[in-house]
Amino acid sequence: MRLSTATEQACCILALIASRNLSPITNAELSERMAVSPSYLAKITRRLVVAELISSEPGAKGGFVLARPMRLITLLIVVEAIEGNEPFFQPAGVVERVFKNRRRAVEKGMSVVQEKMHEAELAWRRSLSNVTMQEIVDDALKGEML
Repeated sequence: MRLSTATEQACCILALIASRNLSPITNAELSERMAVSPSYLAKITRRLVVAELISSEPGAKGGFVLARPMRLITLLIVVEAIEGNEPFFQPAGVVERVFKNRRRAVEKGMSVVQEKMHEAELAWRRSLSNVTMQEIVDDALKGEML
């Protein structure tokens, strides 16, 4: 599985917003800092708004602010906000077509494959749910000079 670059960009957006200490940051500022087109960035921020990770403050001094503390935002929440939460493995029926005369073996084999893929996905999701954005920022800033 490969995550899109939008997931990394979403993490950056959250870190940039958090660094502003409740002062809103505009889409234009984010776009400039991240060297990404404003229209592309708007798609990512929209997903973060829908996931209730950030909110949009209207007005001349408006922009984006965190909708919840970074300590309550896990990597899993960010990934799901950007990538969705569909199962990793969704059989397409290829094995059934290739081995149509071996129905029982296919059923047994696919059952094992689906079970193992599901177990791996659960472990991956569990791991991501144990890491908060605050922990990432804190670890990144250790040893930094103020």
